[in-house]
Amino acid sequence: MQKQLIQAIKAGPEPLDDELFLAIFEIEDTIEQQKFIEAARAKCREQKKLTEFNNMLRVWTSKNAQNQKQQGSNKTRFTDGPLVLNCGQWEATDTGIYKHELSGKGLPYKILACPHSILPVERLVNIDTNTEKLRLAFFKDDRWQYVTVDCTTCYNKQNITVLGDRGVMVTSETAKNLVCYLSDVVSLNMKDTEEGKAIPLYRSIARLGWIGNDFCPYVQDVKYDGDQDFESIYNQVRTAGSRQAWYDMAGEIRKDIVVRLLLATSLASPLIERVGALPFVFHLWGTTSFGKTVSLMVAMSVWGNPESGCLTRSMNMTQNAMARTASFLYNLPFGADELQQIRSRWDNFDNLIMYLTEGIDKGRAKARGGIEELKTWRNCFIFTGEEPITKENSGGGTKNRVIEVEVTKPIYESGYTVANTIRENYGWAGKEFIEYVKLISVEELRIRYKLIFDEIMQKCDTTDKQAYSMALILLADELSCRCIFPQDTPIQVEDISKYLHSNKTVDIAERAYEWCINWIARNQNRFMPDQNGEIWGKIEQDFALVNKEVLVEQLRLGGFEYGSVSRKWAENGYIIRNSQGKFIHNTKVYGAKANYVKINLNPEEKTELGIVVTEPVPAEFTEQTINWY
Repeated sequence: MQKQLIQAIKAGPEPLDDELFLAIFEIEDTIEQQKFIEAARAKCREQKKLTEFNNMLRVWTSKNAQNQKQQGSNKTRFTDGPLVLNCGQWEATDTGIYKHELSGKGLPYKILACPHSILPVERLVNIDTNTEKLRLAFFKDDRWQYVTVDCTTCYNKQNITVLGDRGVMVTSETAKNLVCYLSDVVSLNMKDTEEGKAIPLYRSIARLGWIGNDFCPYVQDVKYDGDQDFESIYNQVRTAGSRQAWYDMAGEIRKDIVVRLLLATSLASPLIERVGALPFVFHLWGTTSFGKTVSLMVAMSVWGNPESGCLTRSMNMTQNAMARTASFLYNLPFGADELQQIRSRWDNFDNLIMYLTEGIDKGRAKARGGIEELKTWRNCFIFTGEEPITKENSGGGTKNRVIEVEVTKPIYESGYTVANTIRENYGWAGKEFIEYVKLISVEELRIRYKLIFDEIMQKCDTTDKQAYSMALILLADELSCRCIFPQDTPIQVEDISKYLHSNKTVDIAERAYEWCINWIARNQNRFMPDQNGEIWGKIEQDFALVNKEVLVEQLRLGGFEYGSVSRKWAENGYIIRNSQGKFIHNTKVYGAKANYVKINLNPEEKTELGIVVTEPVPAEFTEQTINWY
């Protein structure tokens, strides 16, 4: 029979079928079996089918090993159990998990692994980390319960005792036996066999957002394997109620530019990763009872349940909690209400804004050594509050990353009606928006994004970072007019220019100079002789000589650093250099010699050493060019 099969290989590829490999594994003598394999390989090599033969042999070897394991195996016997699995020598019944062994003296004794039903029902391999987890089912308190745990927990007798907190009855005495039972069941049920079905294997993820060109949770064959703390949020990203009811309500209230910007910001969040942009903050602020909370709920209803505690969160959380939540949401917007709740924790919100918009958490050491995996996120943050999130002395980087919109009057005629409608009808727009975006190539999105950015920079006095954030919002609004609100036309750049910080308000040197001029005006008596108290300098026509130490100290009290603004001041003609080109004038003021900074109180004309300098116009400049400048 074996020789006939080998000869048949010469006829073509068809003989490389089940009959050949069944014959291989029917040979009990390992030497004869290997001779047969080598003879088959020789024939396949002649026919250039060696690779095919080796691949098939590898698969059949694995299948045969699994069959050998399962021969004589017991099966789980749980009433109404989710699966029936091979469990080796273990007895797995409603009364518990145990097996019988013999002692060294030949006496039988019983080993207990768990006093109630338990078995693995899913294997989950994480898409991002390629790590595996097990979903366990156990019967307790008259019902089947489920828990997802790391394999490092299931397969380690020291770690598996933490399952006690989740309801599994495991002790330090039974931990080793439970580990053995679970590992045996997993190894015996890796693949489907004639004896039964394997434990289902799924792709899994611990966050929301893009997975290649798919978007979680709108992917059918991907399951959640993350922290139990966020599983409730994960389950809230869904549809509910009437699609038409939400669209009718949203179509009406988005006639208000504030609501429209919020809806566009919510939809812009998944675009951040697609176009390669940075996270940003959209802050809605104003007097209470103007509809800020309802507006935030409207924005979050795009994706799912907007109720507080679901997709709408409270700002009353630590920085670490914000990072964990942002990392979980990943591409979905982070919506949080009432910024003033955490005012007492921060002198200002600059550090928080910079931290969140960097999109990466700080590194942390593990308790057992090593570094935790860095958490990252690529989404936007929608906050509400009763005050601006940035201050006059906020850094330029902070102002660049925030779009602030003040609410000066009530947004809705009946906020109660709007809130109740979106509580019952939600989640439709986000899913349809993602399906539409998936049809557009990343390159096309980036080209359109850049065109909108260029238009903003041409028509608005703002910084590039402000323009990048607003361009995302306008892009999202434009796409939503194609797939969600076809009756509307996209927002124009002219409509949003007033919500962008100007170059002057973002430039920290400009803001520090404005502060300094006002400070000098408020303290003119300190720049005069014959008065009680300190003398800080003197004022001469359009200039003020200010003691450097005093200036540094007062700027710091105002939230500015002299060292970070002095060079820019000199470039803009706000301070006058000495004859050596330095910023300090060592001179006498009312008889006291010290180091003084000479501040130009009239910077409209460029000056040097107090003398107005008129720069000649280059001959090559045309009249048109001169007028443009």
